[in-house]
This record gives sequence, C-alpha cells and structure tokens, in this order.
Amino acid sequence: MKPIPVTSSRLQRVLLDLAVVDGELSHIQFADKLGELISLSDAIVLAESLRGLKKRPFTAVDSNDDANTVFLQARAEMLEFIVNSFVLEGDEPQAGASPFILPRPNRDTLDDPNAGFVAYQRFYSLHQSEMDHRVVTLRRQLQQIMTGRSPELAQLAALDNSMADTMADFSRRVFAGIPHLLAKRFYYLNQQYRAENESTNLVADDASCWLQKDGWLDRFIREMQAVLLAELELRLMPVIGMLEAVEFEVEKTQ
Repeated sequence: MKPIPVTSSRLQRVLLDLAVVDGELSHIQFADKLGELISLSDAIVLAESLRGLKKRPFTAVDSNDDANTVFLQARAEMLEFIVNSFVLEGDEPQAGASPFILPRPNRDTLDDPNAGFVAYQRFYSLHQSEMDHRVVTLRRQLQQIMTGRSPELAQLAALDNSMADTMADFSRRVFAGIPHLLAKRFYYLNQQYRAENESTNLVADDASCWLQKDGWLDRFIREMQAVLLAELELRLMPVIGMLEAVEFEVEKTQ
C-alpha cells in the first residue's frame, strides 16, 4: 500500500477550499503540541503502558483474517454507507440505503437559515457517530490480528490501543467542530442566493429550484458529502498506519 502523506489531510484541503478554516496548519513542535492535549492522568497511564510493552507475553496465533482484506472490506462498507445516504427523504430508496438519509428542505431552509441548518447538522452528526463506531471496530480487529503475528506487532497493537483511549475524547471534540464549520458555509450560500435574488419574488421560490444542478442547496449538499468522505479518510489514518506496519512485517519475513 502506498503511504498517505499526512502533511496536509484531504479534510483540511476541503475545508480550506470551502473557505471555512484559515491557512495551513503548522507542524512545528508537534510533540510539544501533542503533549498539551494529554492530561496528567492520561500521561501516567500512557507511560505505564510504554514501560510494560516489552514485558508483555507473546503467543503466536494463526489467523485466517488477512489485515488488508479486512481493511478494504470495512472501508468499502463505510464509503457505501455515506454515498447511499445522500438521497432525499421521501424519495424512492436505493438498494442498500442507509438508515438515515438527507432531510427534505422546506421554506425554513431558505427563510430561516438557523432553523434550516438544524436538520443537516443532525444528519452530519449521525454520520459522525456511525463512522466513529465503525472505525473503532475496525481498529480493534486489526489490533487483534497484529497481537498474534509477532512480538513487535503485538507491542504496536498495545501501544495503539493505549493511544486510542488517550486521544478518544480530544478526537471527538475536534470532529464535533466540523458541523459548525459547515454551518458557516450553509449560511454563506444561503445569504448569497438571497442577495442575488432579492429583486425577484423568493416567496414563490421552492426547493426544486435550490436542488437543481449548481443550485445553492445542491452545492451545499455535494460539499457536505465531500467533507464527510474527507473526514472518513482522516479517521482511517491511524488504521492505515497499522496496516502498513503489518505489510512491512510480512515483507521482512519473506
């Protein structure tokens, strides 16, 4: 697998393109910045885990699960779940449709942007909860595979488990900020549309106009899907790092 560069994530680039975040992120003093995110109690737990890595007993376990296959199948299911959810509420559901789908717009969507965005915020937050659950499950599957492969991979799996627990709350807080950034984009497109059409009778306007190709709401929905896909890629980066470690171990033993 070709390594993914982490200097600029797809999510960062997408949000920059939408003009809802400022500038490039600095990677200077990364270790110091990371340390600021970890509380004293978390640091103690992590330090104890690190000290105990080499003392962990190792038992080789033959597994029929191939790490790459497990990852590719799980990622494909997550991508399919996102794509299939982008069908309007009330439309004919597609095969394999997600349990939650796009809310159908109404007059508040245009006339009251604050109220109009609430439904999309809920839609995005539901996707985040689903992604979080699926990525955690996948991460544990790969940790389990690694635990029986070699002492080095078993140690890495244990370290990843400790880091995942340590950073879980912070990660959720960071990702929880994305719907607020999407809100800025929603308000901007809404206000731009209203300003461009203030001389016309917007009262007679309806959602079919907004949802036409390149309509203001069509743009927002497509952009929201792009952000979701980019967020999934970012959430999968620790998992991809584990997968690369497994592949390196396989190459080393061949």
